[in-house]
Amino acid sequence: MDTSNDINVSEQRTQLMALLGAEQKYYPTQIEQQFPRILGQIVALWGKSALDVYLNELMLPARSGRQGFPAAIAMEIFHLFNLHSALNLSEKHSGTGWSGVEDPERFKKALARGD
Repeated sequence: MDTSNDINVSEQRTQLMALLGAEQKYYPTQIEQQFPRILGQIVALWGKSALDVYLNELMLPARSGRQGFPAAIAMEIFHLFNLHSALNLSEKHSGTGWSGVEDPERFKKALARGD
């Protein structure tokens, strides 16, 4: 858990809520509470293809031995990735990686099973 004091979470929340617009229901409250540095990166990269890369790296880290995120965090990352794509802010992909996951409920069940 990231407990950094140098992150202005309130400011990050305000900025991301504005970026989300009508889709504020996807605001990542769990990420805000547990990983404020990740929230800061999401805000900084929103609208850029670099956000796709960042979110992919969070979920599919290149370093071995990573523990992974709790299911609630993973779902928030997944929803943000899909929203970013749905708003045409992401690069189009070939059907691999996140773009290949079309059913978030199926993804959620796979997380619960540990697939």
